[in-house]
Amino acid sequence: MDKKIGHRRKNFEERIDLAGEYRWGDIGQITLALIFVIGMCLDVFFLKIKVPYFEIIPIYVQILIAIPLLIISGYLARSGLNIVFREKRDNLQVIHHGVFSLVRHPVYLGSILLFLSFVVLSLSIIAIIIWVIIIFFYIYLASYEEKLLINKLGQDYERYIKDVPMFIPRVFRR
Repeated sequence: MDKKIGHRRKNFEERIDLAGEYRWGDIGQITLALIFVIGMCLDVFFLKIKVPYFEIIPIYVQILIAIPLLIISGYLARSGLNIVFREKRDNLQVIHHGVFSLVRHPVYLGSILLFLSFVVLSLSIIAIIIWVIIIFFYIYLASYEEKLLINKLGQDYERYIKDVPMFIPRVFRR
């Protein structure tokens, strides 16, 4: 009997070009997003615990930083999801074009940047703490999925790991 490794969404179960994902990944992401929003709102509206010395940053500077982060996060997430789920491939293979040539996990990076934009707007200590927890959760998810891909794709994916960073794009390519 063939042992199934990795979870697949029901509407994508039949696609052989997808490796799978962590079973509780979606629930974890939703839960952390709710905790982030609740924590940030509690801090901004009631607790008002700001990052020391950051209250001198004018709101327009915060907005000028947050808007590009939001745009980049949306681009990474949308492009990554379109490449993975809309492009049909005949078999499982390493995707290394588009945003996947910059980072191995553009959708997760997009989510991290989305939360960062709200951290910049709120300057909330609680939001920063939860954002760091979210980063570690995405590192865990990415590592889990990479183990699946290494098991299924072997050396091709290991070469991809050496060539393309997980989250932080290289300024200069090798």
